[in-house]
Amino acid sequence: MDDFDQHQPGTLSALVHEIVAFAGSRLPLAIVIITLAAVLEGTGLVLLLPVAETIFAQTGETQSGVTGTLLDWLSAAGITTVLQQLAVMGAAFVGLVMVRAAVLLKRDVLMTELEEGFVDHIRRGFFVKLAHADWPVIKRFRKAQLLDTMTTNIGRLSQTMSFLANGLITAIMVLAYLGAAFVVSSVLGIALLGLILVGLVGAVVWMKRSRALGQRMNIANRDVMHQTTRFLDGMKAAKAARAEEQLTGRFTESITETRAISVQFVSQQARLRNVVQLIASAGALGVLLVGFGLVGLTGGELMVMAAIVMRLAPSLLSTFSGLQSISFALPAFEAIRVLERNIENAHVAQSATVVHEQAIEIDPGAALKLSDARVDVVNDDGDVITLVRSGQIEILPGQLVHIGGPSGAGKSTLVELIAGLHLPASGSVSRGDIALDAANRSAWQAQISFAPQEPFIFDGSVRDNLLWPNLQIDDDQIWEVLAQVEAADIVCGLPKGLDEELLDGGARLSGGERQRLCLARTLLRPASMLILDEATSAMDPELERSVIARLRDNIGERIVLLVSHSLNAVEHADVRIEVSDGETHIR
Repeated sequence: MDDFDQHQPGTLSALVHEIVAFAGSRLPLAIVIITLAAVLEGTGLVLLLPVAETIFAQTGETQSGVTGTLLDWLSAAGITTVLQQLAVMGAAFVGLVMVRAAVLLKRDVLMTELEEGFVDHIRRGFFVKLAHADWPVIKRFRKAQLLDTMTTNIGRLSQTMSFLANGLITAIMVLAYLGAAFVVSSVLGIALLGLILVGLVGAVVWMKRSRALGQRMNIANRDVMHQTTRFLDGMKAAKAARAEEQLTGRFTESITETRAISVQFVSQQARLRNVVQLIASAGALGVLLVGFGLVGLTGGELMVMAAIVMRLAPSLLSTFSGLQSISFALPAFEAIRVLERNIENAHVAQSATVVHEQAIEIDPGAALKLSDARVDVVNDDGDVITLVRSGQIEILPGQLVHIGGPSGAGKSTLVELIAGLHLPASGSVSRGDIALDAANRSAWQAQISFAPQEPFIFDGSVRDNLLWPNLQIDDDQIWEVLAQVEAADIVCGLPKGLDEELLDGGARLSGGERQRLCLARTLLRPASMLILDEATSAMDPELERSVIARLRDNIGERIVLLVSHSLNAVEHADVRIEVSDGETHIR
């Protein structure tokens, strides 16, 4: 049973357990440093007592308690005059402040490393799980759901970590202030402890409301992300149809709901703050009155108690508010962990048996054969749905294949099957004597270069993008391929050529220019099969026709599968495959 099973996801104990596991040996050090800072703070407050009592003492008055003990030590050391004693106590106070400043610096740096490190750990873990999941598993989840987890929920988790770190610091500070209060007067220390416990009970009750609001915020944020992706995907169509108002209407409704929840939470926090401040004010007044009228504290002791209460009140307010914020953000942590578990479960269901990959050689000159290969998926209701069935298809080396058909017919799923992103639920996909399966998928995909419809450009130089992920090719070969896809002029027009940095996904380039660079990347790979899934869709017809013609002229012994709605590839195609309602037809 793993850590996730031992604690219910989304509970504070589950989060704390993961933080402790991540922090490891650094956590005891952090607690020691936080405690040391709190002790120094409390000691500084206590040190004010002998200073105040020494200043306000009447001539010849004998001091007792902390002040009397300290003055006896100073007198024994030969420091007898009031001015000398105040000078020594002042120097000690300044030294204490300097030591405390150094400790606070170490504390803040260490806590920031732990906070941000844990969030990066969660983010990295989610990305790793998603990256290593099989393609059918990834396709089961909405893009908006994945984006919401990777951005909004992990962002809220970062806020939770900040509240937890500050809460730990302020909680220990509260204990230090209480300790200082008990040093001054045990009666008043007990009174302050009682007030704190009353406030803590109220804060815990309010945490349930905060958690309920946090769960509503999860749903609202997911809807906002869904509407955002729809907004961006539908922008072009909406502009063409002059339907901007209808497109923005749903988005406006979503963000209005999230804003209302945020305002409701802030209002709840404000009410809690007002209650705590009211209790703190009444409590402080009561403590001082009791200290003066019943306990009989001196002026110096009353002054120190007032300082303690003034420090204690904002710390309590910060602690109680932090508890509400943690409860509000915990559902985001729950959503991350639940989605991770769903991905893991789907991956296990997809790969029910343990597979040991085989190091095999696939003949790059072998024909590609599909024999009634079928791709099945399981929908949310648990029903098995067939996305595409191949029938009998044979493609020879040196052939260019045009794959066409209406949207949603199964064209992309068919080439995803050939690329090894799906494994056949029945039938077979083979080259020579090697049939695609889980054991040889890596070797199979080593022979494939895939270009998707959406061009993938990352922040880096043109050369880095063309050689991604790990190619070692000289510039002459790069320029040759760039010329083949008519992208050489694009790169030559950049100030630094191949060394030009492409930022923001190549935003300065047009869609067709980005596609040509990605097509060049595909051609540079030493693969015997090229799969171009709508990889020329953003090019104008004349350019697309020219690029495909060059591709056909330089095909060599490679197999090229070209998915396209355009008919520009038809005249150059050796084989035409039409996909309709998941069924393939050779033409």
